[in-house]
Amino acid sequence: MEIFIKVAPQAYERLRRQIPVESSTREAFNKASRIEHALEGVQFEGYSIPCDEDQARVILEIAKQCCPDIVRDIETAIMLSRR
Repeated sequence: MEIFIKVAPQAYERLRRQIPVESSTREAFNKASRIEHALEGVQFEGYSIPCDEDQARVILEIAKQCCPDIVRDIETAIMLSRR
């Protein structure tokens, strides 16, 4: 099952720096696509990272260390993928 984690550019860069190059989670970052959209007048620019649950859990653990403000969003993405 594929999970899409959406993050702002700053969080994307912070997370990416923490992931080893040889990791399968880095592959997910390499597949990320830049996104821009507006919802109810609020513009969002960032990245959508396609990953499996194992990769999402790695991203979650790294986010707890360097991007605690996005932890809840990642947890929500994981939870929604199970439905």
